[in-house]
Amino acid sequence: MRSVLAVILICLGLAARSASTVPEPRVVSLSPSITEIIFLLGKNNCLVGRSSYCDYPAEAKKLPVVGNFGVPFLEHLAAVKPDYVITTKLKDKASKQAMESLGAKVIMLDDNSFDDYIKCVKMLGEILNCQAAADAEISRFSKALEEFKSLADKVPAASRPKVYVEVWHRPLLTCGGKTFINDMIGYAGGINIGRNEKAEYFPCSLEWIMQQNPDVIICPGMGSGKSGEVAKRDGWQHISAVKSKRIYTGLEQDKIFRLGPRTIEGIALLRKYIHDDVKSETGTTNSEGKTE
Repeated sequence: MRSVLAVILICLGLAARSASTVPEPRVVSLSPSITEIIFLLGKNNCLVGRSSYCDYPAEAKKLPVVGNFGVPFLEHLAAVKPDYVITTKLKDKASKQAMESLGAKVIMLDDNSFDDYIKCVKMLGEILNCQAAADAEISRFSKALEEFKSLADKVPAASRPKVYVEVWHRPLLTCGGKTFINDMIGYAGGINIGRNEKAEYFPCSLEWIMQQNPDVIICPGMGSGKSGEVAKRDGWQHISAVKSKRIYTGLEQDKIFRLGPRTIEGIALLRKYIHDDVKSETGTTNSEGKTE
């Protein structure tokens, strides 16, 4: 009996040792948001390569660059021998096939909505064997959204400020209703002036924006101190946001334009400007939200 028990214990010990020595998957991220999530989940030790756009957190910049956003550099990729290439965007099908020919499993994850983010975190938790960390992030993200929604719901829809978020300025580009930025504006207690457009992101004219007459203009991509340039655009002197000097530039644009762990901070940032909390918190401010 003792000999049988000894054999069982030895087998269990070998199994435990074998499980503990299973190597971590080697992962390349070609998406900045994916890289951020992997770091958040504490699995950055799995990363062996990144895109040139993966710049947060700062430690990510120490990883070798093996591509641009959604565009692999095949020779560089082959050198790091990844088990997985994970991205939210890919140049074309040929790129996918080429990476698979190197022995990598290519995983495409959507990043168009908050639901996509939650699915993405869950998937990474499974791939990287960190389900507990993934569950914690999903809980944190979901709870924060509930809190923002509760605050937004206290303001009648008719009283919510109309918001123009400028995704790019050459040409003018903003977001439609089927984007996470549209949802961020809503959770921040505003109304996106492009919410009725079917396109995710679309070019718009000076005249169209004048017709929408936003109460707040937010241009994250414009540098700090550029609000005066925005106000001087042809015909914009009649827009409500211009008249009330509620034009905000020089924001941390990755928190708004990149769906990821910092999106909650992005909603808080938008809320601060949409509801003019900059002035109420800091006294007299300029249009960049900096105390004068």
